[in-house]
Amino acid sequence: MEPRTLDYRYHRSPSHGPPDGAEHPVLDPRSYLAAIVDSSDDPIISKDLNGTIVTWNEAARRVFGYDAEEIIGESILRLIPPELQYEEDEILRKLRAGERIEHYETVRMRKNGERFPVSVTISPIRDEVGRIIGASKIGRDISDRKRIERLLVQSEKLAATGRMAAAIAHEINNPLESLMNLIYLARQYSAAEGKAYKLLVTAEQELERVSHIARQTLGYYRDTNSPTELYLHDLVGNVLTVYHSKLLATAISVETRFNDLQKIFVSRGEMLQILSNIVANAVDAMRDGGRLEISTRKLSSPAGDGIQVIIRDDGTGISKDQLEKVFELFFTTKGEMGTGIGLWVAKQLVERRGGQISLASSTKQGNSGTAVTIFVPFAVPVQPVS
Repeated sequence: MEPRTLDYRYHRSPSHGPPDGAEHPVLDPRSYLAAIVDSSDDPIISKDLNGTIVTWNEAARRVFGYDAEEIIGESILRLIPPELQYEEDEILRKLRAGERIEHYETVRMRKNGERFPVSVTISPIRDEVGRIIGASKIGRDISDRKRIERLLVQSEKLAATGRMAAAIAHEINNPLESLMNLIYLARQYSAAEGKAYKLLVTAEQELERVSHIARQTLGYYRDTNSPTELYLHDLVGNVLTVYHSKLLATAISVETRFNDLQKIFVSRGEMLQILSNIVANAVDAMRDGGRLEISTRKLSSPAGDGIQVIIRDDGTGISKDQLEKVFELFFTTKGEMGTGIGLWVAKQLVERRGGQISLASSTKQGNSGTAVTIFVPFAVPVQPVS
């Protein structure tokens, strides 16, 4: 965009001029107004009553990405997402009626296709005899404000969820203790080499994990469970045992490939929680059956050596516009069936351990599915000083 030429006129101030009588430049009012428009931090655009862009300031170029030469003379619809273009008809109707639209919040589109939230104020432009001939639009990118609002809402939801979780945890503690005792007694009357005994041991471990989470939620004690050395594939086997009946009921086949011959130093309960959340999501995505693949292998990365776990399903998949939100608290693709907590918790636990978690997905028919990749670095326990 070429710099605007400003029209300076000079006059000598008889009463307020400097001692030396120097002349002062005075900006022509129209040029002065144009300079203000061009120096604005907010996009200022004018259009005619057909929605054709007439003027375009520097901030509009910066925010939308179009140079003046390529956008002036084009329809304002180029800046509006297709699904929101109905708004322009209503805006033009109000302008023709002489109405002003103030701080209207909507979404607009940059040259690269990116959508972003804006607040727009639209005023009719009149000619010398008062006829409405167009409109001026002042837009403000409110992406930062919306992000802060989302964080505040998320914080409020988290606080409310915490209070609710504490209340639920308090109520389930007693039944949990009863179940633990009943399973213990049942195990005492089962043959140690039998299948029922092994299933009862797994059930007891799972209930202990639930009880542990409930006590943490109530704040009775800090997590004092020491990390321990274990094979990651053993934990995967544990999770698959817990979900065995559900996998059978939904006709999901399971394929595992384990290549983690080195033990890893982790909190058993936390790692089970991570794996359980992801396997549960995979099962929910394959309500009509499918295949679940889980693989583990040793991997070297910039974060150090560790174990990589990939959990892959061929379920419905997650759409591209939702992928960047999957680890946000309370975001769910399951509608009323989901809480939006599982992946958020998994991410917190993995990253707290110094690891990484990522998700890739596709909704393409015939090739849909989701793959979650987890990397957990090896950790060596600190040796006590002798």
